[in-house]
Amino acid sequence: MLKSGAGVLLGLLFALPVVAAEPPADAPQASQKTTKQLLAEFRDEIQAIETEVVSKSISLTADEATKFWPLFKKFQTEKAAIIDDQVAAVRTYADEYADLNDEESMKYVQALLDRDQRINALREKYLHEFAKVIAPGKAARVIHISRRLGLAGQARLANSIPLVH
Repeated sequence: MLKSGAGVLLGLLFALPVVAAEPPADAPQASQKTTKQLLAEFRDEIQAIETEVVSKSISLTADEATKFWPLFKKFQTEKAAIIDDQVAAVRTYADEYADLNDEESMKYVQALLDRDQRINALREKYLHEFAKVIAPGKAARVIHISRRLGLAGQARLANSIPLVH
């Protein structure tokens, strides 16, 4: 079951460049979603897959589930804010890529490094929070799943964005 959720995630990740593409100039605007909306939907779908993979990968008692799932939702909400900041940085980079100067290139890469630190700190925080309500091994598994899915998403995103020049 873990493999099927990961397969769906990888399929979504391969669709990212299509989702992130700007609509054609002659496309009707009323039915078009903005890139920001599409990326938010993509992020939400990835988080739904993460929830599904976690739910199929750990067994929880009723008491553990009552305590864990609200905490997991809080984790995902905090993670979504970090992802949204990264998406904003990527959109700015994509819009200005051709004309970036050295300072702007440094700013973009620093934003990526800051995101990495923030997501790592969030995972460390929630590893300990989860271990307060479920067995430490289960908490470690949850964070490991989150990290692996996050790395896959980051790799796919990185492959669709040109290097700074």
